[in-house]
Amino acid sequence: MDDPGTNLWTLAKDGREVAARVRLVPYGIEIDILHDGLAVITRTFDNDVEAMAWADQKRNARESDGWAPAAE
Repeated sequence: MDDPGTNLWTLAKDGREVAARVRLVPYGIEIDILHDGLAVITRTFDNDVEAMAWADQKRNARESDGWAPAAE
């Protein structure tokens, strides 16, 4: 299985970007948090409910810190 991943969200602040990417892997669902395109956190989940809840939690924390949706 070679899933390149799907971008869930991208936020921007002060010329920088943070994003979440989700992908299927043989042992579950992985979410990467990327800072300016580089993965800095990778976490694996057993199911999509847990994965999406964690990604939403990360997004909410950053939005509370002044990050806003990036222009596409």
